[in-house]
Amino acid sequence: MLRWHVSFISKAGALALILFIAWQGWETLGPRKPAIGPVRQELADKLLPTIVEDLRVSRGTVRRAVLLHFGNDPTDYFTNQLRQNIEQNGVLDLRDRTLLEKSFNILDLRHISYPTLDLAIEEGSNLDAGAVLYGAVLAFESYPGGASIDVEVSLAEVSTGRIVFAKRYQVDDSLMAMPTAAMRDAAQSFPWFQRLLGWLVVVLLLPVFTISFISAMVRKSSNRTNAFVLGVYTLADAVLAWLLVGGIMNSWFPVSVFIVAVATALLYNMRIMAFAVRIEEA
Repeated sequence: MLRWHVSFISKAGALALILFIAWQGWETLGPRKPAIGPVRQELADKLLPTIVEDLRVSRGTVRRAVLLHFGNDPTDYFTNQLRQNIEQNGVLDLRDRTLLEKSFNILDLRHISYPTLDLAIEEGSNLDAGAVLYGAVLAFESYPGGASIDVEVSLAEVSTGRIVFAKRYQVDDSLMAMPTAAMRDAAQSFPWFQRLLGWLVVVLLLPVFTISFISAMVRKSSNRTNAFVLGVYTLADAVLAWLLVGGIMNSWFPVSVFIVAVATALLYNMRIMAFAVRIEEA
C-alpha cells in the first residue's frame, strides 16, 4: 500500500513538473496580444459612456444579449471595457463569456470576431441568444497630440435579424489638443524603479538647491507668502508624482501611489520651510 502511494505521488509530481514547464514555455514562446497605449485607452474610456447611454435609449424591449468580440480589436480593450461599462450600468444583461473565450484570454490568443450582421446572427443562433451586440473597430490609433477612433456598434435580434440599434462613432481627440500625451508616453517608457528614483532625487534636492529663495520668502514673515511657496513646491512635486505613476490613474494602485507621494512631498517641504524659518530667526 505504501509503495502504491509513493508511486502515485511520484507520478503526480512528474505530471505537475511537466505541466509547469509547458506553461513556462507557453508564457515565453507563446503568442502575445498587442498592448494599448495610454492615449488610446483614455480616448476609449471617454467614448464608452456615450455608447452605453445610446444603447439604453435605443434598446427597445431587448434586455438580454450576447456581446460578441468586436472586429479589429486585437488588444481586447474596447470589447472588454464595453462589457464592463454595460454590466456596471445594468443597461443589458450580458451572457457570461464562453469557455472558449475564457481559454483564449488565459492563453493570450486572439479572439474570433463577428463584425457583420450575418456572422453575428449565426453565432447568436449557435449560442441560443435572444439578441447580439456586435461591431467593428474601423480605426483606432494615436499620434503626437492626440488619438482617433472609428467604431461601429450594433444590437440585433437573433430570431428576426432585425437591427435594434446601429451607430458609427468617429472621434478625433486632436481637436482637444492633449498636451500631456507625449509626457505620459515618455514617462511610461521608463521602468518603475527609475521613475521612483528620479522623483525622490528631484523632490529631495529641489528645496535644498533653492534654499536661498525659500529663505528670502520666509524672511517676509507672511503666512500668505509661506503658503504660496509651499503650494508651488508641492504642486511641482505633484506633477512629478503624476509622471511617476505613468500619467494615468485608472485604478486604486496608481491613485494610492500618487496620494502617498504628494503627502510625503508636502510633509518634506514643510520641514524644509520650518528649517528655513529657524535659520532666519537664529
